[in-house]
Amino acid sequence: MKTLSLAGAWEFRQSDSEEWLPATVPGGVHTDLLALDRIPDPFVADNEKRVQWVAESGWTYRRLFECPPDFLAQEKIFLVCDGLDTLASVTLNGQVLGSTDNMFRQYEWEVGSLLRSENNDLVIDFKSSVGYVTEKQAQRALAGVPHAIPGSPHLRKAPCQFGWDWGPQLPPAGIWKDIRLEGYNQARFVETHLQQLHDDGGITLKVKGEIQSWEEAALSLKVRVISPNGSIIEETAAIKIDQLQVEIPITDPELWWPNGYGEQPLYHVEVSLVGSDNNIRDQRNYQLGLRTLELQQQEDQW
Repeated sequence: MKTLSLAGAWEFRQSDSEEWLPATVPGGVHTDLLALDRIPDPFVADNEKRVQWVAESGWTYRRLFECPPDFLAQEKIFLVCDGLDTLASVTLNGQVLGSTDNMFRQYEWEVGSLLRSENNDLVIDFKSSVGYVTEKQAQRALAGVPHAIPGSPHLRKAPCQFGWDWGPQLPPAGIWKDIRLEGYNQARFVETHLQQLHDDGGITLKVKGEIQSWEEAALSLKVRVISPNGSIIEETAAIKIDQLQVEIPITDPELWWPNGYGEQPLYHVEVSLVGSDNNIRDQRNYQLGLRTLELQQQEDQW
């Protein structure tokens, strides 16, 4: 697995403008405009009202980037967007990849055939969320909090961004989480999941997952657990189907406790997808506290 970060320096503009301005990703339109002194601080005095035009406008973000040869040599390359806020259209080198309508989810597209070594042009157009919810609200009114811009329930976007009794009406737009290219050979993880099984003081860590593979190849799942004291437990299992599972017994576990009840030791868990050449195809890393959760509903003195 190889990763090429696309975070950092971008440029942006109001959709109906020809003036490109410097931007920082992850970030958003309000923070980029504020950094350029294009808007007053919206949290001061009544400046909130003076910047409503920002959310009522469409905005375009753009980045030109290069791809090194070793990255382009990967069998599969995906553009991964961890957070786009919210109504966005994504275009790479003139090819529309798709659109988004949910700020909370990750989006990805396979882009290997579109990439080149130089002058890759990634453009993300953001529509006005205010314009969208206003139009939808006119078609079908949905109830919301009285302090907010009407219509926020029509969009998978943080409701408080449209206003609340404790917060201003400043719905942002932009690339608010990490954005990157991921390259893989042979296979990759689709999903991994850790489950703790507690029994009589002992703990079994069950690692479950799902992979995507695009060629016949011998693959194995390797799980490495590093305890808080530095001791290491490893287990490896051959993968015969796309669903996979490994169980690791943890003896003398160091338990995680809420603040005030004990210590908070953490285990580091490294889950690797390994090829027959012992090279890692994909890897996930986790910090894990060993604990159980139980809801107790018992009457007390009150």
